[in-house]
Amino acid sequence: MTSPRKNSILINNEAFGALDLIENQIFSKFNRLMNEKEANEVYETGFLGGEPMPYAFVFAPQGKRNQETIKNAQKGEKIELINSSGESVGHINVSGSFKFDETKSAQNIFRANETESARQCCDKLAISGEIKIYGSALEKVKERIGSVKKEQNAQKITAIMLTAEPFNRAHERLIRMTIDKADLVLLFLLKSHGADEVMSFALKKRVLEYFIQNYIPQNRLIIVPFENSSLFSSHLNPTLECIAAHRLGADKLVVGQNHAGIGMFYDHNVAHTVLERYKNDLNLEIVVLPELVYCNECKTLVSTKTCPHGQHHHIKYHAQTLKTLLLSGILPPAILMRRDVSAMILSELFPNRFENIQKLCDELFPSNGLLEKQTEREFYEKLMKLYQTTSLS
Repeated sequence: MTSPRKNSILINNEAFGALDLIENQIFSKFNRLMNEKEANEVYETGFLGGEPMPYAFVFAPQGKRNQETIKNAQKGEKIELINSSGESVGHINVSGSFKFDETKSAQNIFRANETESARQCCDKLAISGEIKIYGSALEKVKERIGSVKKEQNAQKITAIMLTAEPFNRAHERLIRMTIDKADLVLLFLLKSHGADEVMSFALKKRVLEYFIQNYIPQNRLIIVPFENSSLFSSHLNPTLECIAAHRLGADKLVVGQNHAGIGMFYDHNVAHTVLERYKNDLNLEIVVLPELVYCNECKTLVSTKTCPHGQHHHIKYHAQTLKTLLLSGILPPAILMRRDVSAMILSELFPNRFENIQKLCDELFPSNGLLEKQTEREFYEKLMKLYQTTSLS
């Protein structure tokens, strides 16, 4: 790790993720770090420039060295942003500094989740100015969305927010139902929250890319990866989900009725959520879908709203249960997860699990007479095929 430059600020991954989202206008057309006047307008009204703004973009990084840098910063100066590996990942063009109002910390975007790094993000002095993040993945995704929208003349754009840990049949049905009624679907892939995270973000993204490549029509679904921020983790900030969907061009957001934080309630037998205000503020349609289950009477995946059979006939798609099976090295049933998806996940969670995978495959599975080199992923897929053999069961 190299020594940080004098006119630089050290940031953690959480701060980097928030800065990346701000610069790429995921929360607002306003894409700078706010000055004191702008922040106060957000605190008092919840709006800025006519846009709904639940959080102020006030950056007051903690640490003696960071605070000293801000104290000595001059207007027009460029301050580098240095990550934990000592790499320069962006910079701020300074427009000023001001005292951070600790009493308003709950309304600060850098404190909009409950992670330990977020709770430690704010100190006495804040810095304002334009942000530049180097090599932003979000910038490239935005360019692709714009390109696909233009090529396909996409008018109906729908957003889905998924943690996808693990990606299962219910997620698949949700995606297909959404694509049926949209020209383009934006799938926001979210980080898992704290202890819930057992799969790497890269693995989750590979699984989704595999599914899209093999089972979805081309250019109908685009992954928007929120890899560097926990602001959307476990759907803790549904208001930010609405704003992000709107900012990337969606006119509809699809959520499940078990979505954390939406606060569903009923009035005269009509479902409402705490997100109602955003239908008008953002001109965004919010669709709350019923829970999806596998019914052993219907013999297929159904919604609880359309299935006439009781809960005792339903197999639910509980993420924690599926993760328990996978972490124990067990293939989930094919009615819950595709065997090829399960195989991808298990082969990464348990690399080099078997001492002689080739011998195991030769003794278990039929072949065409040729010597075929087998991978652990292929082993799991073929094993599931054996499980699904019914003539002797």
